Amino acid sequence: MRALPFALFVAMPCAALAADPKPRADDLIPLALPSAEPPLLDLNQLKDTSLCIFPFVKESATGSADKTYLDAIQKTFFDVAKDSPLLKDAVLLGDATSRCDAHDAACFAGVGRLARCQNVLVGSSSAKGNGFVLSVRIFEVAKQRVLPGSEVEQVLETDRLGDVQAWAEGQACRALQVKCAGRISVDADRKDMTIYVDNRVAPRGFKTPEVIPVEPGVHGVRVAVGQRTSLEKKVAVRRGGFSETVYARQTEKGGLPLWLASDLHGARPDPSVDVREGGWTRPTGYTAAGLGLALVAVGVYEGLHSSSLVDQAQRNYAANGNTYLASDVASLNSAHSAATLGNVLTIAGAALIASGAVLAFAF
Repeated sequence: MRALPFALFVAMPCAALAADPKPRADDLIPLALPSAEPPLLDLNQLKDTSLCIFPFVKESATGSADKTYLDAIQKTFFDVAKDSPLLKDAVLLGDATSRCDAHDAACFAGVGRLARCQNVLVGSSSAKGNGFVLSVRIFEVAKQRVLPGSEVEQVLETDRLGDVQAWAEGQACRALQVKCAGRISVDADRKDMTIYVDNRVAPRGFKTPEVIPVEPGVHGVRVAVGQRTSLEKKVAVRRGGFSETVYARQTEKGGLPLWLASDLHGARPDPSVDVREGGWTRPTGYTAAGLGLALVAVGVYEGLHSSSLVDQAQRNYAANGNTYLASDVASLNSAHSAATLGNVLTIAGAALIASGAVLAFAF
């Protein structure tokens, strides 16, 4: 392998991830290493070929290019390439390499011929919104074209060096068939917390912290308790390394905040607080009791209405020489129906009042 100076132009400032204590390797939880997405690059056509790694191209004028930062990204791709069982040789092209547009196949083919490489890997970046579009492609020198299946692009909403290095490692490891693994560390202090990595459930060993093996890259972590879920935290994972520890806690109101170790500046969050999952019972109890009172009121009204009809029919009976007229019989029937309905509504209302009181005050 030949190693020459190499620069990667990515429009981002340098920012290192905070140091964090590393969990022991024997604390690992088994989890399938492949990410939720299939491998993004298929480079079997590179088998037993030489690969030149071209200085990365900055496609937009925004941002700055710190050499230390860029050199670190440069080394990320080369370190994986030189460990690849797929390649015959990997070469880093230096600062004196001819400048080419990021998509100029003829230019890259000419550079590859001069360096005696069969393929040239080219990376580029451009600003987009609050993040950066990072892309990688490989040009075939002999055919002056992009190698089929070799181009990938992703938006990273970050300016941290560790995040970009982790992304580069993940892409390179999958493409160049290098077995790479990193570890995510999650401190979740409740057994009812479910941990999700890239929206997949991670098995728990109920250790502090949980250690979850993943491919290198930038991964999303969140936790859930029942139907409640936290917001997602992004963590960078390098091959052979550990992410920052992600701390998950539950607040007294049922919130599930997450912190990175670097957010806490060496401190630890307070322990989780128990939450009464039955908090819905009080308003439900009040509603039930209110409905019960309404039913009782209607029941009482129907009872009074029944009594009024009976009294009127009795007065008519006496006035007509102890004889009920047809209208009086109809009034008595209506009184009976009103009395029955009043009893049913009063009983149902009383039951609702009792149930509502239990929900509101006993739970």
